[in-house]
Amino acid sequence: MSMVERKATTVSVDLSIPVQADLVVLARLAAATVASRAGFGVEDIEDLRLAVEELCLSLVGTRDDGRLHLNYECEGDAITVTCWYEADEAPFTASGGEADDLSLRILGALVDDHGRNPAGDRPGAWLRKRRSDATA
Repeated sequence: MSMVERKATTVSVDLSIPVQADLVVLARLAAATVASRAGFGVEDIEDLRLAVEELCLSLVGTRDDGRLHLNYECEGDAITVTCWYEADEAPFTASGGEADDLSLRILGALVDDHGRNPAGDRPGAWLRKRRSDATA
């Protein structure tokens, strides 16, 4: 069995999608593509896909307007996804409560690190997933 050397490169991908339930699949697909190119294993890729979906849904809640902006940054053995929501009309206010607690628990189970980072009046969040040693 031969070992494959991976170059230490940084890849950055930006994605902007309208907030529509059927388009969140694009955010998941981008995550899977970046992770696959970085040598992540199948389980890590699926965890990242699910985490990105949860990240998006945690920001928009039940809203169906505006845009989600995502940045996927792959450096070394880690992928960081930053996401922020931009409303079309009314300013956004975070709902909090049980839904937020559940999202935080789901993200905690799927990724290595995550957090919130409101950008002015635009809510945002981020997550980081490292490649498992078993797939390195």
